[in-house]
Amino acid sequence: MGGADHYEVLNVERTASTAEIKSAYRKLVRQVHPDQGGNAALFRLVQDAWNTLSDPGKRAAYDRGLDRPAEAPRANPRREPDPEPEPTWTWSTDQPWSDEQSRSTDQPWSSEQDWSSEQAWSDGQPRAADDSRTTSTTGDPARPADAGLVQARPGFGRWRLPALIALVAFAVLVIGILVSASYQGFWDIAFGICTAAMIVVALPPHWGRRVPFRGLFMTLGVLTAAFYLLALVLTALPFAADNGSSVGRILIGATVVGLVVTRILTGRWSKAHSLDRAIDRTAAYEFNLWGRPGEPLVDDALAAPITPYDVLLQRRTANLLDPVITALPAAKLVHGAQLGAVAVDHMLLNGHRVALIVSLVGPPGVYSLDAYGSLVFNGQPLDSPVAALEAAVTSWRGRLRTAEVRGFLIVHPSTDGRISTRPATDTAVTCLPSQSAADDLLTWLQSEGNLLDRRLLYDVLHRAPYGLI
Repeated sequence: MGGADHYEVLNVERTASTAEIKSAYRKLVRQVHPDQGGNAALFRLVQDAWNTLSDPGKRAAYDRGLDRPAEAPRANPRREPDPEPEPTWTWSTDQPWSDEQSRSTDQPWSSEQDWSSEQAWSDGQPRAADDSRTTSTTGDPARPADAGLVQARPGFGRWRLPALIALVAFAVLVIGILVSASYQGFWDIAFGICTAAMIVVALPPHWGRRVPFRGLFMTLGVLTAAFYLLALVLTALPFAADNGSSVGRILIGATVVGLVVTRILTGRWSKAHSLDRAIDRTAAYEFNLWGRPGEPLVDDALAAPITPYDVLLQRRTANLLDPVITALPAAKLVHGAQLGAVAVDHMLLNGHRVALIVSLVGPPGVYSLDAYGSLVFNGQPLDSPVAALEAAVTSWRGRLRTAEVRGFLIVHPSTDGRISTRPATDTAVTCLPSQSAADDLLTWLQSEGNLLDRRLLYDVLHRAPYGLI
């Protein structure tokens, strides 16, 4: 029984009814049909899955085959009559994933799992952590994400109170000056309006945008503040003709200093307010996953097409990464993260550490990176995505300057056997075997503690995909 898991292809559970399977098939076939611009290889996979699961007899036989142990030999009726003695292998291919590839001993991937949790995903939207996962990779009970253990930076609403206090104090000061002044002509009234315009300058930007003629008032307010500052400097000079009263100089100085301080505080509050709206408390404490494996984070023309084989590979790797975000409530897993046209399969963030992850399937053996950063298998160089991953690491390091960014290549065995790797030094990419990848990534990430840097997550989700600065 060869080919990809039919339940996985249709994205239904193994216990799904015939009506549910039919509905899933009709939905998928409209998306992947070649006449509609879909992928021909994926269309064949969907058609094969429907032909098997729609027939009760074929489905029962298929289910019995799934219940057999992964290591039991299987006949493959779709295999060529004269196969090569040693099958060739490359890191990327358009051939469907065989059962032996999808059910390696290091990470069982049975149809019972069936990736039903993907149904909770929506394009580009967060998915809540699966509440059914209750143990971490170490066997200890997983700590709930809302247990107050996640420390988010910058904190929610941290600038609100000081900004409001400064804004009220500055407004009282300006209003006091306006009330105490005498208006004897047009220029006195005009100067009073310009002085009041400084309150608009002091407002937080997310409030100021609602003020009519905001641009005009901002200009008048800034010019008035500059005039006040110039008057304060001139009256303080020893040779000034009119030094003015001490009370007047104090009021002018307090007005200028108050405007600057208030504008700094309200500006900080406005930035935190933008983060609060984009990544709120719910997203920080409950949502751990963004995007879907095998799909770009942003649906645009920049993303390169992904083959059905790579889709299944990315789903398998995503399943392997689940224990990491279970053990670290603050960790965030972003699938298909983009920096402009540069895309990476998976991204793990925790604190100020960012892991870029790609994967491949290869025969059991020893994998390592040579002095030039190329992948080597049992001493022989291999074609691999290491070069593209290194370029992605360089790009993201230039983008996320406050974070430590590293690349990780996860190797899944194509047949029963063990993958081992040799550590490399002074390289941007680390090669990890699939059986220990989750533990290795957890060890590297958890040194930051349960810390969420919301600015990094906001940049990854809302600015980097569009090339915004």
